[in-house]
Amino acid sequence: MEVISLEEILKAVGGQLILDTKYNQVSTDRNVNIAGVSIDSRTVKKGDLFFAIKGEHFDGHQFIIQAISAGAVGAVVSKGVKIDLEHKNRLIIQVADTITELGNLARYYRQKLNSKIIGITGSNGKTTTKEMTYHLLSRFGSVIRPQKSFNNFIGVPLTIFEIEKKHLYGVLEMGTNAAGEIRRLSEIGAPDVAVITNISKTHLEGLGSIEGVALAKAEILDYLRNGGMFVYNFDNTWCVKVASEFKGKTVSFGLSPSADIRGTNVRKKDSGYVFTINGNIEVYIPIPGYHNINNCLASFAVCHALGHNINTLKDAFSSFKLPSMRIEQQHIGNITVINDAYNANPESVRAALQYLSEINTLGRKVFICGDMLELGEESPQLHREIGEIAARLNIDLLWTVGDRAAEVAKAAKSSGMPERCINSFKDAADISDNEINELKENDVVLIKGSRGMHMENIIKKFSGFFMKRVPVYN
Repeated sequence: MEVISLEEILKAVGGQLILDTKYNQVSTDRNVNIAGVSIDSRTVKKGDLFFAIKGEHFDGHQFIIQAISAGAVGAVVSKGVKIDLEHKNRLIIQVADTITELGNLARYYRQKLNSKIIGITGSNGKTTTKEMTYHLLSRFGSVIRPQKSFNNFIGVPLTIFEIEKKHLYGVLEMGTNAAGEIRRLSEIGAPDVAVITNISKTHLEGLGSIEGVALAKAEILDYLRNGGMFVYNFDNTWCVKVASEFKGKTVSFGLSPSADIRGTNVRKKDSGYVFTINGNIEVYIPIPGYHNINNCLASFAVCHALGHNINTLKDAFSSFKLPSMRIEQQHIGNITVINDAYNANPESVRAALQYLSEINTLGRKVFICGDMLELGEESPQLHREIGEIAARLNIDLLWTVGDRAAEVAKAAKSSGMPERCINSFKDAADISDNEINELKENDVVLIKGSRGMHMENIIKKFSGFFMKRVPVYN
């Protein structure tokens, strides 16, 4: 982060310095500068300003002393919070809401930057596209991107604060489960390039319908900078609709021959794919999942939108790796586990099932499906559709976890999957050693469910079970 002054911070957040009640004066020097922003007292660096955020499990207001002791020059706190006398002679800024003002400070700081900002949203593929875009742009200059899926009102500002003058680009991921959230993130980040990877039925509890999802994703365009570029998926009907109503510059990508950045001649190679971009750039991505071709095309479209010659990038993905818990293969005991447990919605589950069905294996294909959350009234039907697909793709064993996923099991059975091949569990903890012992050598097990289901815990159960199987010799 580039240094900013206290006066700039007060202007950006609209905060007030707390008075020292004993002397009735501000208890700090107004000539202080801030070198960074932190919300975690354990990772505070000297010169940081600590924002006391109240989260689901912790309240940052309880850690102000620790943050200051670790080197923070002061803290931003919410009104109504009692300030301990130990904070005397420290910089304490009081605001109405610390999360809102974290975003306002990030918005102010972003306006000071000359870096080009790329904002990425979509129902699926945001994180992978973010990583692919970072991978390509790194060839043209210094880039910042969030290390994880930091795509909310806290993660996006913290990523922006990491950007400095030396960085040519900043890549932001923007997520939502309610109307207005992407608009706010776009306001904070003010992207030069806005990307929508795809639009499908996700977060229907908050967004109501696929139309609501499309409107929410389109909010990223509300604060696109003047002369900015909209990059969108030409293969997705809803993305095309959003683009048709956008009056600015666009770059499309997809497998359609009408896309600006188009992929053709796709073929399997090892664990990944080879394909041609715009008829003359042969690209190899060494990662599984047919859907990742479109994510790759999106990253090429971003580079094109920024004016780079994409012909120089044909070998760029030879060393690329997927983020964790995205079709991540690992061998546990004598089985192969495909950890795709980061999140799930109907479209991403379909893509994962298609990938599982295409794998060549000596063993069986096992699908462990957790609840897909936040699907509203359409949830039962959308889960049933997954069960029908699993039966049609000849998955050998189906385990479901959660009340909603039980609909997957029912639909698979009614669609012809033998009852003996189906097992339903209320919770991952209910999967016992007896069930795990049914898995056989060379079986391939796909694990997928929404983030709130913590399906990765099943992998821990597998690891513990198979460790007990290994004989120990003295």
